[in-house]
Amino acid sequence: MDRTQLHSLLPHQGSALWLDGLLAHDSLSIQGLSAWSYLDAFGPDASPCLLFEAAAQLCAAHGALYGDASAIEMALVGKLSQLQLHHEPAQRQGALRISAKQEVLSPAGALYAFSIHAEEQLLLDGKLLLVLIRA
Repeated sequence: MDRTQLHSLLPHQGSALWLDGLLAHDSLSIQGLSAWSYLDAFGPDASPCLLFEAAAQLCAAHGALYGDASAIEMALVGKLSQLQLHHEPAQRQGALRISAKQEVLSPAGALYAFSIHAEEQLLLDGKLLLVLIRA
């Protein structure tokens, strides 16, 4: 699924969408691509930890694909925890590969474990509680 298709799946539009595409997904996991350029708006020294937003959007895409049939009106991060920056490359270039696995699902939301890799090295990981508000 490319960026254009993601615009129809998620409420994030234009530069607010930090995903460039989906690579694979099943009922419990999802993988996608993002880019370093989404940090540019925050300046050259922006923390890679801000990339959790791309992971949250990936989880929202998973919720849209495997949740009930109604459209997502809003996706919110209810809680971000265990965020850990493992490695920061000298150069911020190349694609970022994001993976997320659903650990718990309830009517109120879903808990995901996520990781972000830059050039095959673990960059960032953590857990997030995603709340989806459906139309």
